[in-house]
Amino acid sequence: MRRLGHPAATFTLIRLGFLAGTALSLVWVLPSSESVLVYGAYGPLGDYLFGAFAQWDSDWFLQIVEQGYTEQSAAFFPLYPALVWALGWPLGSNLAAAVLISLAGAAVGAWALVEIAKPLVGVAAARDSMLLLALYPTAFVFTSAYSEGLFLAFATTSFLAAQRGRPWLAGLLGGLAVGTRFIGIALVPALVALLWPRSRGEAWRLAPVVLLPLMGLAAVALYFDATLDDALAFSHAQQFWDRSPSWLGPLAGVWEALRAVPESLDGLTSVPRRVGVPGEAISIPDTLAHQRAQLALWNLVDLAALAAAVALTVVAWRRLGVAFGLFSAAFLAIATSAPGASLPLHSMVRFVMVDFPVLIAGAALLSGRPAARTGVLVTLGALSAVAGVTFARKLWVA
Repeated sequence: MRRLGHPAATFTLIRLGFLAGTALSLVWVLPSSESVLVYGAYGPLGDYLFGAFAQWDSDWFLQIVEQGYTEQSAAFFPLYPALVWALGWPLGSNLAAAVLISLAGAAVGAWALVEIAKPLVGVAAARDSMLLLALYPTAFVFTSAYSEGLFLAFATTSFLAAQRGRPWLAGLLGGLAVGTRFIGIALVPALVALLWPRSRGEAWRLAPVVLLPLMGLAAVALYFDATLDDALAFSHAQQFWDRSPSWLGPLAGVWEALRAVPESLDGLTSVPRRVGVPGEAISIPDTLAHQRAQLALWNLVDLAALAAAVALTVVAWRRLGVAFGLFSAAFLAIATSAPGASLPLHSMVRFVMVDFPVLIAGAALLSGRPAARTGVLVTLGALSAVAGVTFARKLWVA
């Protein structure tokens, strides 16, 4: 795997391989009626290909494209649905447009990730950071109607532009990242660190990377004010998603997740000995026990993902530089500031995926350790296949 081609092409081929494999698995074991697509693409074969991962948040994004915003869907920022709408009209399918935008954005992000990492960790480790991204267990959203791919493109290219001393381009791309996901605000301290002036005469370089991302957030607020008569609709919508911001900030999510560990461990021991076979009825007590164990496992996995991200953030700060540590620290702080009621760190596994400094830090740790590198990549690939199928079968909310 050392002899790879262009990072974007390699990334795209890997993700298309997983997409095709998942689509075939859905044909092999037909989905349940709960998995029927709400928004299709070009008939049955197109539905299986473009719709393999069209679950959960995908329906919300496509609903926004076709029907506009509601108070609940305001949790999703408008740039990605706007681009899907623009491309969906000529393509004749909003679902196909959404998948293509996600994949193209993620491919650009993969290229930028390698470019960012090369001067810091070398070519081999930089390419490994791309492989970690491509094989990450929740990378299936890069071929779905999710906004992570587009966000990754804007976030990494903004960082790369700042790294190369181009403040206006960095600020513009940072503003677009914020227009895609609120968490793009985490770019601001990192961009400031990258472009910190060497003299008073260069202080102007900080203005674009501070003001343009804030203008991106202001534009989102103005849009929601015009459409929903609520400039803070994106914040108020969190109540519909079982999340509530806390005055403790990031400590809230961490504390709630840690407090749930004993209950989670106890929940795992309650899993029924027999979980049934297709077509066999399962008792209500066994079903409830299984659901409890399932939530317990999800909570522990999300907590483990956060712990790994925190550890790699320290590595990024020490080995890559202050800007990388600042972005990752701000990113994780925002991601943990509004814990969920039943799952405090819900979707943390997916959030961590686009915290790109931790990918570079992870690749740096694997550099010079071929056995560990192979083991990590093979494990991630296997987990990615399993996670993709369970998500496609609507058995896991990522």
